[in-house]
Amino acid sequence: MWIKKYKNENQNQNFIITTICLIIYILNQIYLKQLGIPFFNNYLNDLLAVPLFFSIINIIAHYNNNKQLTSFKHLFLITIILSFMGEYLAKYFRPKSITDPLDIICYFIGLIIYYTIIKLSSKNN
Repeated sequence: MWIKKYKNENQNQNFIITTICLIIYILNQIYLKQLGIPFFNNYLNDLLAVPLFFSIINIIAHYNNNKQLTSFKHLFLITIILSFMGEYLAKYFRPKSITDPLDIICYFIGLIIYYTIIKLSSKNN
């Protein structure tokens, strides 16, 4: 099954991930993009998108059925779908959007960061 029984320690971790991602996003929008560094303007939000998405999905899943999505292969598959939607389908909804392979790399780095945090928190608890 795609969704496994939820571990309570991951619930707090998902709240922390969501909060940190939102704080970094706000800092990026208000301050970091003003520095003129290409990473902040072009890639930081893409790096935050996947950890934010999965942490919110798992918070919602916890409240709905006390389960979470934890399998790396399923997280990977969903990230592929998100990448396709964000980089290719978006052109049809936002004609000015540009497909950037580095955005896709950022999505997968975000996946690895999210998965590592969740697995390390499970081992520590």
